[in-house]
Amino acid sequence: MKTAVIYKSFLGSTGKYAEWLSEEINADVFRFGQIKKDQFDNYDIVIISSGTYIGWMPLKGYLKKVWQYIKDKNVVVVAVGAASEDDEWSIKSYERIPIDIRSKIKYFKIPGKLGKQTAKDIKKENLEPIFKYVRSL
Repeated sequence: MKTAVIYKSFLGSTGKYAEWLSEEINADVFRFGQIKKDQFDNYDIVIISSGTYIGWMPLKGYLKKVWQYIKDKNVVVVAVGAASEDDEWSIKSYERIPIDIRSKIKYFKIPGKLGKQTAKDIKKENLEPIFKYVRSL
């Protein structure tokens, strides 16, 4: 299945994850805004990723913007952030994705970095559940 990874990265973690995803599952990589609406027709799987910042995720707005073009595809959302998946802010970030979209996506929260002290948390192994899921489609 043809896959697109679309991302926004402020601190570099999400960009690194997008690169690893591309290599491992043979996906095309785009930054937010690089892929045109008619190009979505070329893909069966769309992975959208961004950091999460105290309840705000750039991917939420992007997802809403492109939803009409990808709603019938396998959509995977990857939130990258220093807070754990069960942290109150991580949960709030996820819940800010509209329910009609949330019910049709596969969501993953993986470690990001907050300065040099957490940069060691950025590992390819963090993507293993995503690799496994995408390969199962």
